[in-house]
Amino acid sequence: MHRILNYAILAVVFITFINALVFFGLGIYYSFKAYGDILFDNMESHPGIILVESLDRFLVGFVYIIFSIGLSKLFLADVKFLDSYELPWLKLTEFGQLKTLLISALLVALFVAWVPYAITAASREDNNWTIMLFPACLLILAVAGKFIKDLH
Repeated sequence: MHRILNYAILAVVFITFINALVFFGLGIYYSFKAYGDILFDNMESHPGIILVESLDRFLVGFVYIIFSIGLSKLFLADVKFLDSYELPWLKLTEFGQLKTLLISALLVALFVAWVPYAITAASREDNNWTIMLFPACLLILAVAGKFIKDLH
């Protein structure tokens, strides 16, 4: 049973690592797309917003990396590969620390995801109450993260 659990956790770690690589690839794609728009003077596509969106993809990729490495360090401690792979900012001894780190990373990623939406929404005249829904959710998540951090 222990071996099956290790294989299941290894599959989750591997898939989340692949997800991170996909988001890093998307971040690179959107970055080069924005650079191309800047070089060819295509300002109608708003390359600055595309660059912020690429940053968002990189941040989501890092959330996946943190989750992948954190799970492997917590649940696959006996794997030899992890002994040589040491990150000073990711010293986890319990699951609560991983939750706190993930909530912090998600808050940053969600805020960066909201910025392009806020910029495009500010330029429109048909704004309504749904524009404030995203920051309200961010505020609720930040308060919940503070409570979780204080509990651990």
